[in-house]
Amino acid sequence: MNEDITFLDVMERLSTIEADVWQSSFDVVDEDGIFRLLHYHPLVEKRYKDPLLVVYAFINRPYVLDMSPDISVIRKYLEAGFDVYMIDWGYPTVVDRYIEIDDYVDYIDKSVDCIKWIDKVNKLNIHGYCLGGDLSVIYTVLHQENVKNLMLQATPIDFSTDNTIAIWARSLNADKIVDTFHLAPGDFLNVGFLLVDPINLLVGKYHGVFEMLEEDRSLANFLRMEKWIFDAPSIPGETYRQYIKEWYQENLLMKNEFKSHGKKINLNEIKVPLLVLAATYDHIVPIGSQKAILDLISSKDKEIYEMKKGHIGITTSRSSHKEFWPKAIRWLEERSKKV
Repeated sequence: MNEDITFLDVMERLSTIEADVWQSSFDVVDEDGIFRLLHYHPLVEKRYKDPLLVVYAFINRPYVLDMSPDISVIRKYLEAGFDVYMIDWGYPTVVDRYIEIDDYVDYIDKSVDCIKWIDKVNKLNIHGYCLGGDLSVIYTVLHQENVKNLMLQATPIDFSTDNTIAIWARSLNADKIVDTFHLAPGDFLNVGFLLVDPINLLVGKYHGVFEMLEEDRSLANFLRMEKWIFDAPSIPGETYRQYIKEWYQENLLMKNEFKSHGKKINLNEIKVPLLVLAATYDHIVPIGSQKAILDLISSKDKEIYEMKKGHIGITTSRSSHKEFWPKAIRWLEERSKKV
């Protein structure tokens, strides 16, 4: 690194790099309020009859799965020959304050019906990421007849862990937050995630920028990640109240006591093939929380693939895309019907 490089040099260099996201082309095939169903354009001839629906969390934005061509999970699926769809939960505002978890599950069901009609199939694969995995689990219990294979990436099942985020969540007064703001503001949520590891997330990462100044690709990926980190949607008030109180504070999903549409979500009812995509060093969702589902479901075909990365690194690191994702996609290929 050049010792004479200044902060102003760094800022000037960064200003020349475009932080483009949403790398793969798609069509919006359904919309319902703030929710959208995206259908990605194929990159190769379709090889598998069973389409794939990606269900991201209702925190942050789903384009983290497609921020750069060389580290895009979406692109990996497309290159394997899958027909890929993804739900975008949008940017809730105060008018969306009464949206509940059941409404998210309902839109998954609406999306599945749409995909079944487009692709002329009876079942499809679901890939749930983080809290999107929890929504996918709930949907699978309610509508298992529509699910061919279930993949859960960095998904919390046991919320009784002792990591910082879980401890904070259990101490929150969700009612006071929701009654005051009518939603959980994105900036409020983002500050919480950044303070989990403030040295690395607020200071350390910028030191590394000096090492990237000669490589446009690294700088572009850094800026894409920065854009994603600070592109934080709010959470509808009633959804936030429900998931903080019933998941983190009461751990109802783990206890098979969480209710959706009036039915207790008993994870033991899940019998479809399941792959847990686990991040070993996840500071948001500890590995034990991710693994918990394996002892709760009835599936005979269930596996866990671990990558020694964090909550986001499992998606965005080059080593994950070299080793981990090809293995995960092979798992899905082996369980999907060829065209």
